[in-house]
Amino acid sequence: MKSMFTTREVPDVDRFSVFRDTIKDRFLSSYECNEVELPPNSRFYANIVEQQVTNIRFIQLESNGHWASSRPLSHKLSLEEHFQIELQRSGTSHLTQDGRTAFLRQGDFCIFDMARPVSWSFDNDYSLFKILIPREKLASRLGNTQNLTARAIRGNSITGSLVYSFVMRYIPFLDSMPPQHAQQLADILLNLITSAFSEYSIATPPQSLGRSTLFYFAQHYLEQRLSDPELSVNECANACGISVRYLQMLFKEQNTSVHRWIHQKRLDNYKAALVNPLLAEKNITQLAYECGFSDISNLSRKFKSEFFMTPSEYRKIHSLR
Repeated sequence: MKSMFTTREVPDVDRFSVFRDTIKDRFLSSYECNEVELPPNSRFYANIVEQQVTNIRFIQLESNGHWASSRPLSHKLSLEEHFQIELQRSGTSHLTQDGRTAFLRQGDFCIFDMARPVSWSFDNDYSLFKILIPREKLASRLGNTQNLTARAIRGNSITGSLVYSFVMRYIPFLDSMPPQHAQQLADILLNLITSAFSEYSIATPPQSLGRSTLFYFAQHYLEQRLSDPELSVNECANACGISVRYLQMLFKEQNTSVHRWIHQKRLDNYKAALVNPLLAEKNITQLAYECGFSDISNLSRKFKSEFFMTPSEYRKIHSLR
């Protein structure tokens, strides 16, 4: 992501006003904000970096606490023709629109309409991602969006954790990817966001989310449950809202199967655990169970077949390095 603004070289007395004017010029012409009282010997700071993929803008903002509001004029719509997703990276915030207030903690996110009045409050230092999405892109997927604004999607929910992990994993590196790949990832993220808000709107058929999005959804669901030896294909399919046959087809398109993918991921986790010095006091059988394996004899045979040594030999060799 590219740096768009920083207060680093701005005199202390001008920092807040320059920050406010930058937001007004680049994002919301109707933006107004005020500082909260800072602790003694503290000074205001703000850093903004951004990345654009076709007509979707990704912005990372970190700053001190302040409160702000926007009262757009109907005849001055520019960026106000966008919806904005706010995803909390650190700190907390309150966002109010359409008579609702969303309280956001790390991992939570919500949506607001940049064409309607909105207010924010940040009591302390914070960091967040802003995703600016053209109105027609989201409205065409979710229908009436007025019921969606200022509703927090929690980071510990299934769809919330999907969106948060996806943003943290991929968005900072979009500018280093080929344009086609960056666009594909942006489309997947948009589908995940649509899925997260669909419970407040007309239900979106799971298959309409796209195969790549569903495959990512399935991977994420399985990764969170690899340590459970009872993890099943049926549970994953139900969580994704698709049939077992459709789920198996998604993995087949990636030249694997659900069972093979689960086994390989568990094996990778087991290998990493065997050489992790923080887990040195745990024996190899205990580590195997914690990685989701239930048949230790079968695991030992497959481990030796793939790595030409037993788990204990593998651990011993790497402990000597």
